[in-house]
Amino acid sequence: MGEKREYRRRRRPSEDMDLHQRQVRRRQTPAPYQEAPRRRRREEQAYVDPRRAAQSRKKSSRRARQRKRQRRGFLLVFLLLLILCGTYAAAKVWVKMSQWEDKAEKSDFVVSASEQEKIQDVINVAVLGTDEDGFRSDVNMIVSFHTKTGELNMISVPRDTRVTMTDEMTRFLEKQGAYVPKRNGVYGQCKLTEVHAYAGEGNRCTFSVAMLEDILGIDVDYYVKFDLSAFRQVVDAVGGVDFYVPQDMYWDMTDTGGPLINLKEGMQHLNGEKAEQLVRFRDGYAAKDLRRIEVQQEFIMALIEKICSSETLLSRLDELLEVVLDCTESNITIGEALKYVKYVKDLDLSKITSETIPGEGGAYFDMDVEGTKALIDERIYGIVPEEAAEELTTNE
Repeated sequence: MGEKREYRRRRRPSEDMDLHQRQVRRRQTPAPYQEAPRRRRREEQAYVDPRRAAQSRKKSSRRARQRKRQRRGFLLVFLLLLILCGTYAAAKVWVKMSQWEDKAEKSDFVVSASEQEKIQDVINVAVLGTDEDGFRSDVNMIVSFHTKTGELNMISVPRDTRVTMTDEMTRFLEKQGAYVPKRNGVYGQCKLTEVHAYAGEGNRCTFSVAMLEDILGIDVDYYVKFDLSAFRQVVDAVGGVDFYVPQDMYWDMTDTGGPLINLKEGMQHLNGEKAEQLVRFRDGYAAKDLRRIEVQQEFIMALIEKICSSETLLSRLDELLEVVLDCTESNITIGEALKYVKYVKDLDLSKITSETIPGEGGAYFDMDVEGTKALIDERIYGIVPEEAAEELTTNE
């Protein structure tokens, strides 16, 4: 024991050994302990049979291949389900649109070619809203969409507008043995809403569109017709609309088959039933039908904003599309409708305008011919009045 301590003292460098000698001494010292831990681990490992190890590797490889096949199978089934759902949805929409296309009028009233030149990149659609029985057109509106600029202009024509049927219309009605109205000694004179009724089954929309083309001096590409039931369902399909009711509204229309209108002034969430009350009310307005049209336009703007919201498009598009196809009528073909769908997502609410043709109301609404022409020129033909153009130039 003493010899070992002496050996260690002999191996320990003395204090007076210089740095170079210390480094050389350290490099020359063997280090047998470095291999000992590795050798110890190898000795401690249990013996493994090579055949069992090979079998285990084969099983692991087989399980990995099985899991890979299962994942591929699940992915294939999922993709197949997606394809089937997409095909079913597309087929359902196609059937609905085919039925919608078949509902369009097959009118035998042929209108002579319009003298108005077709404006490129402008789509004019007549929107007709009828009462419950579908005889009279209470809503008469031209929606003009400019495909290049994205502008959408809504121009309303009051239902009581005084109109005179064209010679083609009166001759067609005479040939059919139908009644031709005569007011104030003028053959074929009536209200715009009555044109729809006098035309008879199968020709109502054709007559209304021809009448709008005649008094406004435009060419109408398509029409869309809906009744109050469709209006209610569309509002319900988007989950209702938040709207400020401009005044207290009370009007009992039950005697004539209408609703009991009872709304309070203020911001409200209107479902289909309450929205119908809002757009039908006019008894308490000083301007009667003109004020009703203003409220209708304001509500339509709120409805369009709700429809175009990302929340509605993502969650309620299927329901909305089904209601529209079930409850409206149009002469737009499937191919044409699909061609215009691309414009919906790019619709800019700031580029939407709504106006009513100028005129004076009473038992009849007499349109201001010159004022209406100026409105049509500006909104549809893009012709700015000279006064407005000069003012715009001065401001610039």
